[in-house]
Amino acid sequence: MIARMLSNLDRQMRAVELMRALQAEEFAALTARDPEAVASLEFSIQELLRQLAAERLGLHALYAAFDPSAKRLFDIIDRFPPEAAARARSLHAAIDAAEQACAKQAGRTYAMALGLYDMARNGLDNLRGLLAPKKDVYGAKGRMAVGQAGPRLLSGRL
Repeated sequence: MIARMLSNLDRQMRAVELMRALQAEEFAALTARDPEAVASLEFSIQELLRQLAAERLGLHALYAAFDPSAKRLFDIIDRFPPEAAARARSLHAAIDAAEQACAKQAGRTYAMALGLYDMARNGLDNLRGLLAPKKDVYGAKGRMAVGQAGPRLLSGRL
């Protein structure tokens, strides 16, 4: 059972390291303005997150099988042999550090994506403003209207 927990932690560690690499690649694709690459990387990241969540649920099931009152690793780690406990602690610390790095990279990626969105939106708003005709520019016949200053007399037939 302890070996299964350690192998689960090892898989989680490798998954989080892969997540960090995918996030760095996604940031590079955002910087290069490559939306197709960003979209495919985002799908990969989402699938990896799904798999990581499944691994975590599996680990919690192993905790419950080991001790029904255990909710986390540190509730049962004292019952492990010393070398297994040291390995579990080091894996847990490495996973935590990698997750912190992933969170920082996700924040940078979010800020970059939001900045690119704002730039694109402002550029489109500016373009719309330039393309929209100004009020009283065209006459009824599609010609440029000539402004008349002051009042004038109207003549017409009845």
